[in-house]
Amino acid sequence: MNRPRSRRTFLASIATTAAVATGGFEHDSSRAAGQSLESETVPADRYDCSDVDRPEPEQSDDEAALEPLEYPTLPSAANAGEDRSSADGSRSPAVYGVTKYVTEFERAYRRNAFLVQYESMARVFDLHRTAYRTAPIDSTADRDAVLVAIRYNVTRGTRQSTTNHRTEWDVRVVYYLDEQFLLRAQYDGVAETVTFDPDPRTQGTLVACFG
Repeated sequence: MNRPRSRRTFLASIATTAAVATGGFEHDSSRAAGQSLESETVPADRYDCSDVDRPEPEQSDDEAALEPLEYPTLPSAANAGEDRSSADGSRSPAVYGVTKYVTEFERAYRRNAFLVQYESMARVFDLHRTAYRTAPIDSTADRDAVLVAIRYNVTRGTRQSTTNHRTEWDVRVVYYLDEQFLLRAQYDGVAETVTFDPDPRTQGTLVACFG
């Protein structure tokens, strides 16, 4: 089955510009600008859409409780640059679009996981991205793919701790995105740098399916 052209164009645009984006891009001294990763894309038959695993909390009857967030839709090439913030500095609308998409997806993922854990007790949630990196994947397959790593701080609070919120600093997650799959992997520790470790292709979970 052919993938929507807008999605294919969007990913192709990322693959050709991701490594040379400047704004918000944390330089990797071990890799020359424009050089793509040598690893392959995820095989198209590795996952089924029924394998998607992500937090899906139920709506609470408590009006004071936090509401779940909907998971975002992957932008197309046409709308990737909409509502673009000049402060972000990304030169490519596609790079901006994919980093914004991944950040919004991670925000929904962590907030919904918080709600699954604490349900109506959840009161405060804030996620602030502090850095990101993107890199195209060098593949012989007829599919475009990209890795996106983001680092962020997240603050959470429950009904018992509204005056003593808990903040996690320098959390790093890495996403793999192609025309079919979105895979997520989280680093177990404090991320001083923004790298593509862990690799979601080998250590990640399928969190969205576009098939």
